[in-house]
Amino acid sequence: MKNLLVLGAALLLSACAHSPLQIWLQPQVQVAPEAIGEGFSMTVNGINELPSGGLGSLGGVYADTAQVSIGNDAGEAIAAGLRQGFSNWSFRITDSAAEVQVTAKLVKLTYNSPNTVYTTEIDTSAEIHLEVKIGPRTYFGTYSASGKDRNLVKPSREEVQSRVNSLLSATLQRAFADEKLKNFLRTNL
Repeated sequence: MKNLLVLGAALLLSACAHSPLQIWLQPQVQVAPEAIGEGFSMTVNGINELPSGGLGSLGGVYADTAQVSIGNDAGEAIAAGLRQGFSNWSFRITDSAAEVQVTAKLVKLTYNSPNTVYTTEIDTSAEIHLEVKIGPRTYFGTYSASGKDRNLVKPSREEVQSRVNSLLSATLQRAFADEKLKNFLRTNL
């Protein structure tokens, strides 16, 4: 009986332990087609300004070793999502000199469980600073999103990746819903 209790306790503790997790960013946006940029070229660059050390922890007893990190180029991932949206606004996306230059800086992206014993609460947040230049004029926008979720069991890599990509997609989506950005483009093109 004693051995059975020891085995049960060991299994419970091992269930609370998490290994480091690496996810890939692939944000997607849904942008209705518009002719805002018809006839104009655009470059879109993304810059990862996240502090090193990962996005946060999966939580649990071994939270220090259960870090979530990014496996691909975060700057390029957000640029790809933005290119997708701006091309729906009829911009011709190019890598060379263009009439419109967009720079997106990923300044915040977190996935963290503050719980030290159980992984039940998950806090997520994202923030992007967008700079759009047309000739001498520049538009600055800050877009962010956050969420609180609950898990009763350790989330899989796919669940963590899906949750982070959904949050990042929602953050990018806010840029395309920004009427001030649309007006800036319409006024200056």
